[in-house]
Amino acid sequence: MRPLHTLLCLAAAVTLSAQDLQPRIGMLVPERVIGNSARGRKLFAELDNLKKSLEDKLQAKSAEIQKLNGQMQSPSISESGKETLQKQLRDLDFEGKKLQEDGQMELQRTQQKVITQFQKEIGPLVDELAKENKLQLVLQYQPGMVAYADQAWLLTFSDEIAKRYDAKYDANAPIGDGKAAPKAAPAPAAPKPAAKVAPKPVS
Repeated sequence: MRPLHTLLCLAAAVTLSAQDLQPRIGMLVPERVIGNSARGRKLFAELDNLKKSLEDKLQAKSAEIQKLNGQMQSPSISESGKETLQKQLRDLDFEGKKLQEDGQMELQRTQQKVITQFQKEIGPLVDELAKENKLQLVLQYQPGMVAYADQAWLLTFSDEIAKRYDAKYDANAPIGDGKAAPKAAPAPAAPKPAAKVAPKPVS
């Protein structure tokens, strides 16, 4: 029986050793954290609003150009009128290109500011949760990086980060220079008024 007992002990030791060697990994899905947290949505709303504003301005400029091009096709337009419209078209074309260039630069600046602040704010939360779960590695998910992953496992880490994110940070705090903006400490409760002692009746 001893050889069998020895083999069973060795098998158990190998199994435990293999389990110890298995890495403990977490997956951070930034889009999940952003979409599931009020603070994340608020941060990236500024970027979305800026994109929408630029698109509206460019569409308005394009409509002006189309309108002038339509007037240029009128058979009743004079030569002087054509020259005036051509100048207006050149001006609008220049303004449109300048608007697009300036808008793209502003978008890039805002995007960098938002991403920097987001990373500053969730970084400590990721470290904290990884240590609590004794993780050895936390990967940041990107489309195409894995062939298969269990959906529940894939999102669990990010969902917990989103909860802690909202618990720690004020959703409406302004976007600053990349510094984290934690929630303000709650104001201390007002002291209770002292109980009034009824005067003793005079005997």
